[in-house]
Amino acid sequence: MFHAIFMGKVKDYDKWLSTFAEDGPLQKASGGESARALQRLDDPNMGIVITTWKNLEDAKKFVESDELKASMQRGGTVGKPEIIFAEEKLLI
Repeated sequence: MFHAIFMGKVKDYDKWLSTFAEDGPLQKASGGESARALQRLDDPNMGIVITTWKNLEDAKKFVESDELKASMQRGGTVGKPEIIFAEEKLLI
């Protein structure tokens, strides 16, 4: 499994979270397996999303998509979020 991890400032976390939830079908249609949103405790306007993918190429294509960029803008993402791609390695 592969993960795309997004971390970035948002104007209003609750509005951002609502937009993120509405756009779940967009990720699923792009090959995403699951997604989780987190809110930093020390900075409530910092949103974190961890998405899971079977295919790294699908994840990269989704990250570069115009649909995702429009969704981030609609949700109030400030600037460009940091995006990290990682491969899962199970330990136990």
